[in-house]
Amino acid sequence: MNIKSCTYSLVLSSIITALLHPMIIIDKKVFGIFHDEYEQNKKFGKHYVQKFDSDGNFVTSWGVKGTGEGDFLHPHGIAVDSQGFVYVTDEEKHDVQKFDSNGSFILSWGAPKDENLFSKKIEDVNVDKDGNVFVVDYGNRKILKFDNNGTLLSSFGGKGEGEGQFNRPWGIDFDSDNNIYVSERGNHRIQKFDSEGSFITTWGKHGEGNGEFSHLHAVSTDSKDNVYANDEDHGNIQKFTNNGKFVKSWGKVGSEEGQFKEPHGMAFDSKDNLYVVDTQNNRIQVFSSDGKYIKSIGKKGTEPGEFLLVHDIAIDDKDNIYVADSRHAHPNKIRVN
Repeated sequence: MNIKSCTYSLVLSSIITALLHPMIIIDKKVFGIFHDEYEQNKKFGKHYVQKFDSDGNFVTSWGVKGTGEGDFLHPHGIAVDSQGFVYVTDEEKHDVQKFDSNGSFILSWGAPKDENLFSKKIEDVNVDKDGNVFVVDYGNRKILKFDNNGTLLSSFGGKGEGEGQFNRPWGIDFDSDNNIYVSERGNHRIQKFDSEGSFITTWGKHGEGNGEFSHLHAVSTDSKDNVYANDEDHGNIQKFTNNGKFVKSWGKVGSEEGQFKEPHGMAFDSKDNLYVVDTQNNRIQVFSSDGKYIKSIGKKGTEPGEFLLVHDIAIDDKDNIYVADSRHAHPNKIRVN
């Protein structure tokens, strides 16, 4: 075999190997064809929580990839209570971690201490007016209620399509009376419960019209108890009264101002401005409660204040913003003026 033929054979062999094994690591550098960029970054990326001010200026961040206290593997949901404590769910560690507002680890619950507390997939986390911490257990189709130190107080739900049952529950929020709103991907609806988890009402169905959903994700409430929901497939935000009456919608799939590619977490600041995580556009978009575009925060990148796969957002009483990015290594904190 001559040199030219040998070189051709080696190149052909390399291509075949790359196709069969999408990630090849040589001398700590990654080469190859990445069929799924998300899976690539789960293995090799970082995972952040970041903190910013209202102009999008980076303030601080914390966490590294790992399984120890304060570490993350795949942070997903984030919430903050009235005392400024931050709670982060991790889909791969199967736990909830609690931090102070500057990122100092305080405690955690779930795996590995209690391997059976959560399923292998937990999603959103939020805190009610009384400081109770609610976790959406996607795998078990339940909502779990804890005190702020991780003691389990109660749970409700179960797999199904009936009232008070769930199919792929995802987001959770509360109104001024501590009523609970849960979004469901599988049943394409929002369910409303009282503070103890007793069913009140529900709305939504599969479709593309007003009050209909295809890939329902987050749910959030403003100071007037209006309810907002976003849809990954439709790329829009829908606004309802707290009993499910449709008010208005805005947005569509795209990358321009007011457009979305996979909207995820949402949260309101003290002025009732709505912050929406725009995951695939690597930004956070800010709107008035009536849907008027105000500004965007962030861009794609690995530097502080930049995003790679941002999932969720939380805003504290001082209007600091905390963002969970599952490809970076720490949550980001932003201060809103």
